Amino acid sequence: MSHFTHPKAQLGGQLRAHRLIALAALLALLATAAVVLVLAIGDDSSTSPTADTPPAAVRADGGPEESSVAAAVGSQPTEAAPYDAKIAAAIGSAPEPASAASRPDESAVAAAISGH
Repeated sequence: MSHFTHPKAQLGGQLRAHRLIALAALLALLATAAVVLVLAIGDDSSTSPTADTPPAAVRADGGPEESSVAAAVGSQPTEAAPYDAKIAAAIGSAPEPASAASRPDESAVAAAISGH
């Protein structure tokens, strides 16, 4: 029975391994937080595309100003673009799909594929 070791002796090595894993995970978390902070703080450029947009109109009660939104939407062109007419003409002039009599019998094809 001398080849068996006492369970308490193995427990110390296992605890040490768990502590090392926990320490490594904590260090990885701290490194990730540091990188995120550096990226967040270091991004002080004022060349963002949102700087060029006009401020949104706001009502006195805090809601959006509908009249300015309606004016912006209403000023968009409503007529069809020239290429839309070409697409519509191409769809309208497409040939009719083949009739059921000229298409292959699906059950015959399925039987041929399955080998029955």
